[in-house]
Amino acid sequence: MAPPPAPDSAVAAASPAQARDIVVWAHLSALLGLIGVPSPLGPLVVWLAKRGSHPFVDAQGKEALNFNLSALLYLVALAVGGFVFTVVTLGFGLFLLVPAFLAATAAWVVLVILAAVKASKGELFRYPLTIRFVR
Repeated sequence: MAPPPAPDSAVAAASPAQARDIVVWAHLSALLGLIGVPSPLGPLVVWLAKRGSHPFVDAQGKEALNFNLSALLYLVALAVGGFVFTVVTLGFGLFLLVPAFLAATAAWVVLVILAAVKASKGELFRYPLTIRFVR
């Protein structure tokens, strides 16, 4: 009886063009957050499924996952802080909370699209303000 294959050999190596396509999907899959799916879920699935196929996929998949985890954490902090501020100011905090939420969402969408464009060219992209949860 032969031993089972090593985990790395189970994933076929991707060509550089295929790696770029996978990374584009890893970045763009975060936009599922716009329809209610947690934004880190898409990059997590793509990264877990394809991380062994190419070093570019591994690096950028982790980058997309870390950014979307960070963005989710920042969103929760904004919501909790904004709720407390809104309660303390008897509702006037909404005048700051709503524009802050819209600006943060717009920045998130722009950064995700910018990362996907860079990835399509084969360039590494580092998101700003990202906490490195996965190394």
